[in-house]
Amino acid sequence: MATAELPAAEVSPRKFSLNSHPVDDDPVPAGARVLRFAEPATEKPAKTTKESQSSRKKKGKRTTRKRSRRGATTPVLALLMGVLSVYARVLSLFSSLHQMCVYLVVDVLIGVAEEIAKCSSRETLRQVLRFANSIPAFFVSLVDDKFFWRKMRRAYNKGYGAEGAWTQFWEQSMERSSSFNALFELDETAKGGQGAREVRKGEGRKRERRKKRSGSKQEAELKSIPEANGRTRGSSSSSPGVRRRLRSSRAYRLLRSSVDSAKAFLRVPSDRARGNPDRVLFQKLDVGASGFLDDVAVNTQIAIDRYFSFLKGLTRVLMLDASLLTDALRSQGWGKPATGSRGSPRDAGKKTQGNIRRSPSLMVLKASMKGETGSGELSVSDAIAEAGYPVQKLEVETEDGYLLDLYRIPRPESKEVVVFQHGMMDSAYGWVLKGDESAIAFAAYDRGFDVFLANFRGTPPRRCTERVKTFWSFTFNELGKYDMRAVMEKIHEVKTTEAAEVVGSEVPADADYKLRAVGHSLGGAGLLIYLFDCILRGRDHHLHRMVLLSPAGRHEYDPPLLAQILCLMDRVVGPFLNRLNFGMTVYGSVLRVGAQKMAVDVSSLPGLKGLFDILCRIFFGGDRSFGDVLAPYWTPYIQSMPGLCWGIVRHGHQIVNARRFLLYDYGTRAKNFEHYGQGSPPEVAFEGLDVPIDFVAGRDDGVVPAKCVRLQYEEMRKMGNPVTFEEFRNFGHLNFIHQPSEEFTSYLLSRLSLP
Repeated sequence: MATAELPAAEVSPRKFSLNSHPVDDDPVPAGARVLRFAEPATEKPAKTTKESQSSRKKKGKRTTRKRSRRGATTPVLALLMGVLSVYARVLSLFSSLHQMCVYLVVDVLIGVAEEIAKCSSRETLRQVLRFANSIPAFFVSLVDDKFFWRKMRRAYNKGYGAEGAWTQFWEQSMERSSSFNALFELDETAKGGQGAREVRKGEGRKRERRKKRSGSKQEAELKSIPEANGRTRGSSSSSPGVRRRLRSSRAYRLLRSSVDSAKAFLRVPSDRARGNPDRVLFQKLDVGASGFLDDVAVNTQIAIDRYFSFLKGLTRVLMLDASLLTDALRSQGWGKPATGSRGSPRDAGKKTQGNIRRSPSLMVLKASMKGETGSGELSVSDAIAEAGYPVQKLEVETEDGYLLDLYRIPRPESKEVVVFQHGMMDSAYGWVLKGDESAIAFAAYDRGFDVFLANFRGTPPRRCTERVKTFWSFTFNELGKYDMRAVMEKIHEVKTTEAAEVVGSEVPADADYKLRAVGHSLGGAGLLIYLFDCILRGRDHHLHRMVLLSPAGRHEYDPPLLAQILCLMDRVVGPFLNRLNFGMTVYGSVLRVGAQKMAVDVSSLPGLKGLFDILCRIFFGGDRSFGDVLAPYWTPYIQSMPGLCWGIVRHGHQIVNARRFLLYDYGTRAKNFEHYGQGSPPEVAFEGLDVPIDFVAGRDDGVVPAKCVRLQYEEMRKMGNPVTFEEFRNFGHLNFIHQPSEEFTSYLLSRLSLP
């Protein structure tokens, strides 16, 4: 098929333009898609050559001005920044030097002077006490025992080694941490929660590591020997800077660690003191009581600490130490709290306190003064509970209105019951004073007895009803007729009530139990009067057996010097003193604390203790038990010392004069007839008793001699009463309660266990 050619006139060529796309003059057919291109914006007409040159000149001038301005400000700013940087470095350097000077003056110089003053005062006081102890020791050696000085040195060397006193002292001083170094151990203990033993183990491991590294250190020192050219052998060619070499030196590290440690421990956070971590470190120093000598030593240290604390504060003020102000603000709760356990959520509600500078010695002394004995008053219940035994406290009201405390170490299921009654100027505390199984009350409980500890009127807390008009008005009679009877009736009530509960009956039944009674000194006399009164009135005494330890009642032989002095006073001013309502005891907390401190001082110095033993033997008829027991016994006991009224002294004087065990003589036949139904007081005597009585005496007893106890035993045996007598060698009046031997304890329990 042939193609028709168009004529040349009909072909229209495309038109092109510089400013547009080619344009097609042909008309667009209907329905065809047309693709149109956006035309670019029209440009402004080009400037002329003169205008372009002038604009270029203006732009050049502006650029030159800007560059000139920039060039002018940049050196000034750089100079200013350099000056500020140098000033900051100089200020930081001066601040560091100032802090270092403050540290050297306050913490080093004054701190060392403070520790020197405290050590000097301690050693001075120690030497003064040593000299003061030698005076009574020399007197005791001359008067009483010429070998006392040798015995004292032997006992000291036995306790401190054969090397002697001074050698042992210096060995202990080297092993024991000083007051400052103790704080380092305290911090390690507080952080790790470890005891002193673990701290010592850590120190041992450190020493082993130091020994292992000793060889490498020696090699390093050999490698660092300087050569002739000034360079060190084994060192690199590029030597570090001066500051880096200073920081890497051994002396700087040692100084830095000592400074950090000193600052850390001189600024002890208050929460660490509040958490009381020093209990681990100073638990051996916690004591229940301190003597006057200990108080003088501690108060001297505290006075020195306060003086040097004031001196430190004044020095910091004069040296313009700004940390003094920040510490004061932080102590009041201002500023950022210190890091540590104080930031824990449980301490969020507590008032934050800053770090306070404290003296190391003061912290040690305050930790040693902390006691955990409570109020210090007599508490038989606490003594029994601390020994691990159950305890029950009962209240007994006597017929004449006195309120007595009756303590029980309960064993309700037991049918074997024993009650202990104390003597003159004593209380139920004496039976449990030792605090272990060697105490008589605990030994009886371990044997299976239901134990009761009774108190006479006059022992704390000294309570009575409104019926009592004069509290300190009683004699031997009231102790036996009212106190002992109330105690026996209370024990009977308790046992019958427990028996009824076992049976399931609401009505108390007769309990099938056996009640034994143990009385010491005045307690033995009270038991005899109680038994005599029950037989005289026809009452049930509920007793199965009695054991009397050096009982009072017969004093036909020469009484001790103290008893003679009291009898002489009763003969002269006895009627007047008997009308007064007063008790012979230590009144007031100040006097009680003073007497307690004196007892501690007497017990701590051997020479003074020996002199006290001589005085006790003089006043108590040669009885050594008072000197051996009294000083250490009064330490926890004198805070609630029992009282003694003059009626007891007057009744004892009557017994000594009559040389018989009589009830109280009221002075006139009318008063005696009112109380006894006869004009003279009756004698405490028995015939045909149904209660076995065991008399126990001490050969060295100076208050109630063994021959007086034997005389009482012989009279009752002649009257047909079931009695026994036993005498113990080397036993004084107080040894039966406070220092019982195993032989005596076995004998006592064997007599109580008899059917």
